Amino acid sequence: LAGDPFQLPPTVLSDEAIKNGFNHSILEVAFKHCNQLYFLDTQYRMRTSLATFSSRNFYQDKLQTPDSLDDSGSHLVFYDTAGTGFEEKSGENGSSLINEGELDLLQKIIIAEQLDPKNTAVISPYAGQVQLAKDVLSKKMRVSTIDGFQGQEKESIILSLVRSNSDAVIGFLKDYRRMNVAMTRAKEKLIVIGDSSTIGQDKFYAAFLEYVEEIKGYKSAWELMG
Repeated sequence: LAGDPFQLPPTVLSDEAIKNGFNHSILEVAFKHCNQLYFLDTQYRMRTSLATFSSRNFYQDKLQTPDSLDDSGSHLVFYDTAGTGFEEKSGENGSSLINEGELDLLQKIIIAEQLDPKNTAVISPYAGQVQLAKDVLSKKMRVSTIDGFQGQEKESIILSLVRSNSDAVIGFLKDYRRMNVAMTRAKEKLIVIGDSSTIGQDKFYAAFLEYVEEIKGYKSAWELMG
């Protein structure tokens, strides 16, 4: 078996199936019980700063990047929407969440960063946000849920986290393996849009916020508003 047990888990809709352990893939089970494990420790997709956070949090800081992919500028940016009033809300059908403020900011980022639509993808954990983005963005731009984008890559990725509420509820974002997928799709530039006051109370996202500060990739959404 070859694969990555730290990417998307099985999709299981039955509570009974989950109770019986069917939310663990054969790969995950083998990873835990097999004595002959071989870690392919070098990635060739993305710049160093794009791989480092995942390496630290999922791969015991053992993931290597060849010198040819050393950073040559700013490759990871987090736009913080805290204090902007960009709050989440239910979509038209009530089954998924949207964040119109994040979508407005996203469009400003595309212009400010001069991103090529053909080489850029917009992804989100929420299907409602994906549909909203498809309605307003260039048809040349790939727009997808994180799950639908697994195994793919683009030069630039914009990740809209959507969640922004006073109770710091993060829902789907709690599945860190899904976020590992999301954060490792970009080859050159990853731009994450989110509300630090909502996600920052979670240990994983607090570490992510510390990391973007460390690499000087933190920006306030206010920088592009006005």
